[in-house]
Amino acid sequence: MLTYFAVASVSSVQCSADSVAVTFNDSSVFEATEAAWSAEGTFVLITNHLGDCDVELERGMFLVNSLTWCNVSLVATAKSQVANISSVAAQTEITLGAIPSSSLAKRDIVIDPSYTLNTAIALPSETTLFSYSPYLTVSADAASFNSNVTFSGYLSYNWLTFKVEHLYFDVDAEFAADLTLSADITSAYNTTFSYSPSDLTYSLVSIPGILTLGPELTFAVDAEVSASEAVTITANAGIALADGNAHLDLLQESNTGTSGWTPTYTVSAEISGNATAEFNPTAALTVEISILFFGGLIDLSTGLTATPGFDNSFILTAAEGVDLSGVEDVTSSGTCAEGLELQSNFTFGIKAFATEWWSEEIYSVNVPLLDKCYSWE
Repeated sequence: MLTYFAVASVSSVQCSADSVAVTFNDSSVFEATEAAWSAEGTFVLITNHLGDCDVELERGMFLVNSLTWCNVSLVATAKSQVANISSVAAQTEITLGAIPSSSLAKRDIVIDPSYTLNTAIALPSETTLFSYSPYLTVSADAASFNSNVTFSGYLSYNWLTFKVEHLYFDVDAEFAADLTLSADITSAYNTTFSYSPSDLTYSLVSIPGILTLGPELTFAVDAEVSASEAVTITANAGIALADGNAHLDLLQESNTGTSGWTPTYTVSAEISGNATAEFNPTAALTVEISILFFGGLIDLSTGLTATPGFDNSFILTAAEGVDLSGVEDVTSSGTCAEGLELQSNFTFGIKAFATEWWSEEIYSVNVPLLDKCYSWE
């Protein structure tokens, strides 16, 4: 068993070549520690870089052989020997949720957290998402994101061979986004941009210098914007995913797959003048499990990015608003000589990744919404 602790009831830790002496300032904590450590048998103490236990900015590991306790001075002395991670831990197993692990040996490190994130954020009204003066300014008149994400998974790492033996995760996600975006274009121009609020990071397990484990969520607004002349374009997009599931197996890619991810959506677009234009917004959600050993020396971070969005391409000969229910004051006649042509598609993709060494699109769909020709009555 590997034990890490950092409590206010410890006043000092002194180390030598064959012992670690821990002085407590609280008798009740001392007594609780005596009961817990005595029941462990052989275990490992990890110290920080203060005092004489290890070098600066490093962590010390001491394999404990026996313990003595002084109830007067509140000092616990562990007869021990200096060790390293590969000599005290043959295997690291991390489980999230209800996925069972195999039988473990005494030299295994076992951590068993589980976590569900329920997050909602909204951008302030009229937030500027992208600006390239004097040609283009894109603003969010409204932008909100809501998600409920549950993680489960399993990691097995062999310290003797320095090899990942198992690494897979299940992600269950609900996601909703509502966007109202405006693009003010002063002349013919086209670009693609991405805007992301701050990442939301949560720490589940932190053993300084040894292991950091925690989920991370990133919301983003991406868009493609183009116009043949000066014009203002407004796009409204609402996306809801009620039951998205993904299984990510980084060592057995054939086991990776998805289910659910059936979206509901609304979309509308308006343009202020006669122009050929495109305004294609995407609301992206990235879910990542950050797994860092030795301060990032080994990075096994894994996750997925879901990108629901809309492609809106249209040619207008007069100001007019359009949405999924049709175009007001126009009828479909099969010609566009004096009217409007609209093509609108819903696009959705899921990309799975593992740090820098694996990335793959595991799901994609493109659903035509409108491809019609209208003329004025």
